This record gives sequence, structure tokens and C-alpha cells, in this order.
Amino acid sequence: MTKLPHDKAWRKFKDIKTFKKLIECALVLYTLILDADTPVWIKSIAISALIYLITPLDICPDFIPIKGLADDLTVLVTTLLSINHHVKPQHKEQAKDLFRNL
Repeated sequence: MTKLPHDKAWRKFKDIKTFKKLIECALVLYTLILDADTPVWIKSIAISALIYLITPLDICPDFIPIKGLADDLTVLVTTLLSINHHVKPQHKEQAKDLFRNL
């Protein structure tokens, strides 16, 4: 399984902290990945969505105001909706704690 570069992920999260919903979704996926009880195939989906967020080359480049992050949010929300049955209340709480610490 591909290892998510934590330093790059955290730097990206901090850069776009003002986009609260985007960060909340990303952090829920992040906590889902860290949970040992999460199936590998779910982790793979979550990692793919986070890589899309972190990668500067995507459908709409991040340097384009608003639209640049709208496609990232769409990918994250769609991912969460598709794997929602694996997201536990603890993942959401951990994500909130992480957001407060950004």
C-alpha cells in the first residue's frame, strides 16, 4: 500500500484551513486511514482521495480561486458518501480534534 506523505498532507491542510468543509472531509478520511479496523480497500479509496487533494495537478488547478478547490471538495465528499458506512463517530471526533489543532 502506498504511504501517504504526512508532512506534505499537513502542509496542504494548513494552507487551506479557511476552507473548513474541505479540511473536515480530508481529516475524516485521514482518521479513517489511521484506524487499524478499517478494511484495506476502504483505506485505498480514502488515500486516493487525499492524494487527489494534495496533488497540484488535477482537473481544476488549486491556484484558480474557489474553483481550484471545488473539484477537490467534490472528490472528498463523493468519497465520503461512498464509504460512509465505514465512518464511525470516533473518526469524526478525531477529525474535529485535529482541525482544532491546525
